[in-house]
Amino acid sequence: MDKRNGAAYEVTAVMAKKTGNEESGDRYDVRCGYGSCKPEGLQNCNNPKILLLLLCIFAVCQGFVVNGVNNVNTQSVERRFHLPSSRSGLISSSYDFAAAIFGVVISFFASGRYKARWVAGATFVMGLGSLTMALPHFATGLYEWGQDVSTKTCSLGFNSTEDAICEKTNLRHYLGVLMLGMIFHGIGGCIMYTVGVGLIDDSVSEVRSPLYIGIFYGAAALGPGLGYIVGGQLLNIYVDFDQVDTSTINLKTDDPRWVGAWWLGFFITMTICWLLTIPLSLFGAEMPSAKKVRESRISQMHQGVTDSDGHGTNKRLPIRMFPKVTWALIQNAPFVFTMLAGASEGILTSGFATFVPKYIQNQFGVSSGSAALYTGAAAVPGAAGGMFFGGFICNRMKFKVRGMFRFSIITCMLTIISVNILWITCDEATFAGVNTAYESGGRTDNVESSCNKDCACTTRYYDPVCSSTGVQYFSACHAGCQNMTDSDSGGETFSNCTCISDSSATVKSGTCDSGCGLMYVFLVCFFVTIFLTFLPSTPSDAATLRCIHEDHRTFSMGVKWLFIRLLGTVPGPIIFGAVTDTACLVWQDECGEPSSCWIYDNGVVSRNYFLIAMAAKGLSIIFFSLAYCLYKPPEEAKVKFDTRETPKRQMAFINGSFRESEFEQNVQDTDVAQNTNIDNQTTDL
Repeated sequence: MDKRNGAAYEVTAVMAKKTGNEESGDRYDVRCGYGSCKPEGLQNCNNPKILLLLLCIFAVCQGFVVNGVNNVNTQSVERRFHLPSSRSGLISSSYDFAAAIFGVVISFFASGRYKARWVAGATFVMGLGSLTMALPHFATGLYEWGQDVSTKTCSLGFNSTEDAICEKTNLRHYLGVLMLGMIFHGIGGCIMYTVGVGLIDDSVSEVRSPLYIGIFYGAAALGPGLGYIVGGQLLNIYVDFDQVDTSTINLKTDDPRWVGAWWLGFFITMTICWLLTIPLSLFGAEMPSAKKVRESRISQMHQGVTDSDGHGTNKRLPIRMFPKVTWALIQNAPFVFTMLAGASEGILTSGFATFVPKYIQNQFGVSSGSAALYTGAAAVPGAAGGMFFGGFICNRMKFKVRGMFRFSIITCMLTIISVNILWITCDEATFAGVNTAYESGGRTDNVESSCNKDCACTTRYYDPVCSSTGVQYFSACHAGCQNMTDSDSGGETFSNCTCISDSSATVKSGTCDSGCGLMYVFLVCFFVTIFLTFLPSTPSDAATLRCIHEDHRTFSMGVKWLFIRLLGTVPGPIIFGAVTDTACLVWQDECGEPSSCWIYDNGVVSRNYFLIAMAAKGLSIIFFSLAYCLYKPPEEAKVKFDTRETPKRQMAFINGSFRESEFEQNVQDTDVAQNTNIDNQTTDL
């Protein structure tokens, strides 16, 4: 008996020593630092709050450049590189296409530990993408806006030889470089939204997870807002300010030909992202709190529990498991329908994010910089507040998966009401050859008429003028004006205009003021719409993470974003760009071929955007409803607990009233009881 006891004691001691060494190794592996250099002072930053702070900064940078600066640059990039909206939409779609393809692969291989180092690599790639997108500015010549045009007035009897000497530029070819930069952005962004979200969820309890993810998404929403504001201010700087004397540029920011410093915002992002690479790469295999979180988490997986122990392992999935795990996710009905709802939402959000600044600029007649500023003023509190309050409400109300689905359905219904703001439009100015005929007759869809057909006018450069009769013309040449004088106010005045019957009428450079004051009403309603649109974002993501296997969460985010992007955010900007082009009334002429659009039918644009929004929101409601109906939570009886847990703690877990201090006390009580029983048995022996 003594030998057996001695042997048992020896085995126990060896196992304890082995376990202690493993735990010591695990504790060392989760410490901050490089290799063997992991100082104690650095461990004060090794916690979920610091991690969340760094991820929030990264999210702000990503949103700043991808959904902010890139979107406010849409009109300027179209004008600078002679692109129609359908092709400029490919730039934004490149981000989502790359994020979809690379995201599902990266999320699978990054499903285990060392997620923070994957995120660190993402910051470097994001900075590389920003550098790539700025390169076309330095590879192209100076911007030509018509400064070399010898005359702006009508030259009667002059036969235009422009078509004979016209040389097509190669500026359109730089679309590929811009798309490549967005591909790099897509790789970095997909890691942040899959691996980064999984890292947050691994590090905090399931009760706090929606709040942390909500803060993260709130910071991500701040990025586009800052991008709209900062990027809009950068557009007030002339595009070639680094190469020419801007005092010689006779062009105002509200001129349709104006192109601002669209490339400058990319350098800001590049610098910040590369600075973030260092602190993120210092984190270890996982947060020190991750192991305790896994052991204390209760499964809400659809139709089952996580594994035989009731929790996951946070180990990387082997490659042979790829088909099996993918098939398991496809069979998970709530996951699939939540993913499809995200795709329909993606069509709407990506399309509006790309074209809303341009929409405001054309609808309300403001400059590109002002349009970006107004969009950002509504987008910052709207999107950030929606994401944050979505997570806050779920945390406050302690929503389970079904509650999150109900919340998403209700908010989508409210958004359907709010998208009616697209009918808030201004009466368009009377535009000869666009929405009204010339006084001499002619069509309303052609800026050429009998009164200017011999003037050798061109639509290559848009230089609008407004007559004292309240009629706007594409240029002084299209108004048939033959004389020009400089006014004291700095503008230009034209006279002897053959297209105006009133000989006493004056014609001045610039657009006619429509006198519409509905823009601020639109912005207030736009804020409400953005808030409601982003309100279900955090709950739907939290529901997705709860209804799947613990070890499949990071990979599931990759699969989810693959379909959201391929079915939603990739075609979104292309669809919006195509329907925008269908409303074009006057195209820029480049050697007889149309390039970018000068003037749109704003009423048609509003109608097309409204129809897309209604269809997308209707699909979201259907998909969220199917996810709600088909979700089947696991039975509480199936939830497995650790053998050392007391019944009191089990009930506390089920009721949601678990406290860590109670858990520690229960474990101590259990240890004392077990040790007492062992001593009694030894005494009996």
